[in-house]
Amino acid sequence: MFWVIGFQFLVKHLYMNDQVYVPRLDDPRSRTFESCSTDTFHINGPCTYQICYVYLYRNGYDGWKPESITISGYYTSSVTFYYNTFIPNAVWYGFNHCNAASSSA
Repeated sequence: MFWVIGFQFLVKHLYMNDQVYVPRLDDPRSRTFESCSTDTFHINGPCTYQICYVYLYRNGYDGWKPESITISGYYTSSVTFYYNTFIPNAVWYGFNHCNAASSSA
């Protein structure tokens, strides 16, 4: 069985300094983040434009290997970040495409 003891989520959008930070999403009783599962969350935050980075934080003994994270909003295009690797313990891990996105816009 697969459990994540602690999981946090941080997202930043391209043209604003506001961040969406979710302190904890996992709940072992809900069977969230089990192996081979797809989990969907509705997160409210400041008005956002195109998302350009996402970081994950794992705290615990069990490994966690997300395949991908797709983020969509009412006024933004969907963006997918492909992980397909184990998230290290006790460190923020993710992708920052903000500079690449702003230089190509």
